[in-house]
Amino acid sequence: MNYFKLMMFLGIFSTILPFSFPSIALETNVNINRIEIAQNRDPETYVKVQDMNSLVMQIDEGEYRFRGILKRAGSTEFVGNDRQSRVIFNPYNGHIQVFNVATGTEFYNYYIDPVSGVGEDPSTMCDPDTEPC
Repeated sequence: MNYFKLMMFLGIFSTILPFSFPSIALETNVNINRIEIAQNRDPETYVKVQDMNSLVMQIDEGEYRFRGILKRAGSTEFVGNDRQSRVIFNPYNGHIQVFNVATGTEFYNYYIDPVSGVGEDPSTMCDPDTEPC
């Protein structure tokens, strides 16, 4: 009977000991690698004011391309789609979000410089190429 108690004690002790004293337990190396959805988190972005309620936007990064017209969707946001993505842009603070149309997964979330002239009539805006603003 003492043999049975000794075996039970050793079994429980050998099971509990590694959790009680982690330095005695076997160490396992775990490597965690970050996965980037895109090659560069700030893609090349071009924005041009088309009129008071629409902007033309082009986003290029690696294999990804978006070229389209964003329409005013509220007081500060403009939204546009193509076959693969939906772009939401706030020109007043430069915030851009790009989502996969099919899954809703966010591709990009970044800022560019705010866009001036949004909400103005383009015919009344100055042209920095021909006159100082």
